[in-house]
Amino acid sequence: MTDHLVKIDQKDLQTLKNLYTSDSSKSYIAYTTIDNYIRWFEQDPNVKHVKIFCLNGDFSDGTFVVTDRCTAYADTFNESFDRLIRLLQLLDYSKGYTFLSVRSELRSVIKDALERAKVEIIMNDTTLLYYLPKEEALKFDTQPPDGIELRPITELHDIEKANSVWPHRNSNSLPFLQRMANYNTNIGAFTEDGNLVAWLFRLSTGLLGALQTDEKYYGKGYGGLVTRYVSKKIAEMGHDIYAGIFKNNTPSRSLFGKHGFKSIGEVHWITTKITWSSVDE
Repeated sequence: MTDHLVKIDQKDLQTLKNLYTSDSSKSYIAYTTIDNYIRWFEQDPNVKHVKIFCLNGDFSDGTFVVTDRCTAYADTFNESFDRLIRLLQLLDYSKGYTFLSVRSELRSVIKDALERAKVEIIMNDTTLLYYLPKEEALKFDTQPPDGIELRPITELHDIEKANSVWPHRNSNSLPFLQRMANYNTNIGAFTEDGNLVAWLFRLSTGLLGALQTDEKYYGKGYGGLVTRYVSKKIAEMGHDIYAGIFKNNTPSRSLFGKHGFKSIGEVHWITTKITWSSVDE
């Protein structure tokens, strides 16, 4: 039988999510990724560029892939991985994808699928996976100091500021952060005159990301403040908190460690080569 890429209907995403659980580091990212897009579709049923696929119309073994502009996420609990490999070979890679938050068990699986599809990998990075139980995050004090206001990041110039100093920025990172600002939990710490001094986003896979403090405001605790705030918001949604941090990012590792996060493993980021024009927003 010839394999087919079949789009999963929005009404079936809850069934897919229920195949996973939110309380295991192995299935957490799949669970929160699906939950993320369910929430997006609740906000906007016509949100652009998001497609969730299964193989031949069957996702009973949890095999699925999400494509969202130039990002992707794939998972399965079928330990033979055969159906996931077959599914991934059906994607159109001409515009390139970055596979986000790939758990270690799937790193070689995705690479194998890409090799079989004759797709070139241009980045294959690893970050440490940090974890905090939701019960601990619910205890966080999120009261800002005098002169600082916490509010979601909504203005384009503030998103542009966050993108301009993000170490992992690229040609697609600004629209990526715009989507995280529009649909996901995020927070900015602002001075009384409206200057953004620290910020943090929740990524589409559920991990904390793009944490940054304006260098003019280092050492004031604002990075920890926004971390506590977003972590507590995620905990109030019933989720444990995870973050991916590069091994050489000593300040972030120290900050998360001071807040009770533990390093429990690794997640990976795999980017494929673009062979023609990128996606329009």
